[in-house]
Amino acid sequence: MKSVQILPRRTHAHGFSLLEMLLVLFLIGLMASAGLMLTEGVEDQTKYDETKRRMELMRRAIVGDPTRTVNGGPEISGFVADMGRLPGCVAELLQLGAEKTPATDPRTFESPCDNTVTLTEWHIDADTGIASGWRGPYIQVLPERSGALRFRDGYGNSDASDAQNSGWAYAVSGATVSLASEAFDPVDSDDDTAADQLVVGSDWRINSISVNFINQNASNAMPDSDVDLNLRVYLSTLAEYVTGDDGLTSSLTISAGDIPVSDERSHTFSFDDSNAIPMGRRGYAVVCHEVPAGDPDNYVIFDGDCDTANPTPMSANIRGFSAVPRHNLTLDWIIK
Repeated sequence: MKSVQILPRRTHAHGFSLLEMLLVLFLIGLMASAGLMLTEGVEDQTKYDETKRRMELMRRAIVGDPTRTVNGGPEISGFVADMGRLPGCVAELLQLGAEKTPATDPRTFESPCDNTVTLTEWHIDADTGIASGWRGPYIQVLPERSGALRFRDGYGNSDASDAQNSGWAYAVSGATVSLASEAFDPVDSDDDTAADQLVVGSDWRINSISVNFINQNASNAMPDSDVDLNLRVYLSTLAEYVTGDDGLTSSLTISAGDIPVSDERSHTFSFDDSNAIPMGRRGYAVVCHEVPAGDPDNYVIFDGDCDTANPTPMSANIRGFSAVPRHNLTLDWIIK
């Protein structure tokens, strides 16, 4: 009997055609491109958001955060509150320059913006009791590999053109700070270097203060004759002050008997843009206008009259207050 041999059935392998391969490669490339575009979009948004965040950090370093409160009152902080002016460049928010020689007390340093400008360290003046001076850094940064302190934007901008400003387009004009990044246009204009107003005058300056004159004298209405007065606001030392008047002339006139016995009256002193009060802890006194004239170290405190026979020491009458922008400030001046 013959044996029958069963051979294995042949199968035919089918591969991808060239057209199918090209289609697959096209789809893979399309997906990769879409993923790259999405990734780039997320990365750009992150850099954009980080740049905006750093702009806000710089603003707070200059004028503080008015939305925060301390003991029920607005928080006063930042470069302007300490120094009484705007920073000349970004570097002043980060560090001091070289210490001046010979050594002084308090110590003094060159500004990193301009070595002809002097920065004084934080201290309390013995005559006025006002604290002032540089007490930064106002922005905390880590040194770069070179050891330099920089506060760059979210795009990691180069500072090759302006190391003092860490590559930002930073400018001070009058009472305004303008800031922009070359990679980020904060005002949505066609110019990528267009600057936005980071800080304006109303963010840190005060142009008027009301003084509540309180007559605690039991027998005399005050003053006994017309007087011309100034509100003197001290920024740090006795020699560093600004003067308020009626906004039209060089003093404010109070008529004889304007403040009755055991009563009070309020008068407003104005400060123009040339001598506006910078935010911060300041001191004040009401003084008689030009008595004696032209000598800032001599003065007559208004104590109901402007008699020069018995002048009152200034340091004993300087009173502290918080100069807060965008607030109605009223100070008391008590006459006994």
